[in-house]
Amino acid sequence: MPQALAAWGTDAFNDTVKRELAAIDHELLPLQQLLRYGSNVADQPTFMILGSSADSEAIHIRTGVFFRSVLAGCSCSDDPTPTDTHEEYGELEVQVDRGTGVARMRPAE
Repeated sequence: MPQALAAWGTDAFNDTVKRELAAIDHELLPLQQLLRYGSNVADQPTFMILGSSADSEAIHIRTGVFFRSVLAGCSCSDDPTPTDTHEEYGELEVQVDRGTGVARMRPAE
């Protein structure tokens, strides 16, 4: 997340973080661990920045994640399972390395 690293300490930081997170393919994010109602993530999430801080090694960001999930059936042609989506919410902790801009994410505790 090099753009977020460059924007740290500016008014543009939160918007930059949300834009960079939204650009990441949702399959690469740890969203599966945040599921509560469905079994598969259905779409790209949206993000809300809950807080941020920094130390000498990393920028620490706590973000709320809104996304939809589906409860997958067997995918048979006669499967009666409805394909309704469920609204999901979880929180991620993002650490951006201050030297490289590389981000690591995990579900917030």
